[in-house]
Amino acid sequence: MADIDWKKFFSYFKFYFLLIAILAVLLAALTAWKKGGTQAVRANEECDTTERVFDYGEVLTGEEEEALRRLISQREAETGCDIVLVTLNESLEDYAKEYEDQLGPLSPYEYTMVYADNFYDEHGFGYNKKWGDGVVLVDNWYRESDGRVYSWLSTCGKAEDRFSSAMIDSLLNEALRDVEEDPYGAYEKYVDLFSKMMTGKGGLAGKIPVYAPLLAAAIAAAAYIGLNLSSNKGEKTVTANTYVAGNAPRMKRKEDIFLHKTVTRRHIERNSGGSGGGGGGHHTSSGGVSHGGGGHSR
Repeated sequence: MADIDWKKFFSYFKFYFLLIAILAVLLAALTAWKKGGTQAVRANEECDTTERVFDYGEVLTGEEEEALRRLISQREAETGCDIVLVTLNESLEDYAKEYEDQLGPLSPYEYTMVYADNFYDEHGFGYNKKWGDGVVLVDNWYRESDGRVYSWLSTCGKAEDRFSSAMIDSLLNEALRDVEEDPYGAYEKYVDLFSKMMTGKGGLAGKIPVYAPLLAAAIAAAAYIGLNLSSNKGEKTVTANTYVAGNAPRMKRKEDIFLHKTVTRRHIERNSGGSGGGGGGHHTSSGGVSHGGGGHSR
């Protein structure tokens, strides 16, 4: 085997080595980010409470409430959002009817919406400012006059911008699936799902090791280099003139003559529905604050 000219070798494949070096830097940054993460600093000084778990429905034990508070404190720092839970076990019909002059006729599924929005506004929740970034889940265990039990997730600030109606439906359906059998597990899932969906972590990308892209790139580059080295081992025995008479190529004169032009026009439909965006259930509360949100019934 002939000796390899390493200077030419590295010169030829310098692009691929540069690519691997860039990926290595990205790997180091991703590893540091995954270990440390970003921790937001709460700036709202107008909120009138530090409480996040309001178990008025008395469905949690004291130990479960404390565990939720610890989890919420961690997830708030990760998301930069206030995360609030309220449980109830009472009819909200009379409460909601008081706001119909401002909001219009309300259906039973909207009673918890009014309560959730007002609860958020009256306490001044918001991680960055009063009525700022955050979310509140109101889970009312009382069966209203239509025989249903209703819950509502109210979003505000960047949470309102982030969560589409489909995302809210997905979160509530998943979190509250077994709430009556395991309230604590359901509310813990609510907090974790909100954090994952808010930050974009925890999906398929969160399950792929951070070194995987670098490893794949390195393998691909090594395979490419190996194939090029093996293909260049033999001596060149065929040239461009090998099969040309007299070793001189002859080209026939050829011209492209423009005859006519045909233009085809096609109308491209544009989606004006805005699917996949944020602001699910956008509305204004009785206090004039912008909220998003969605409901769930069982």
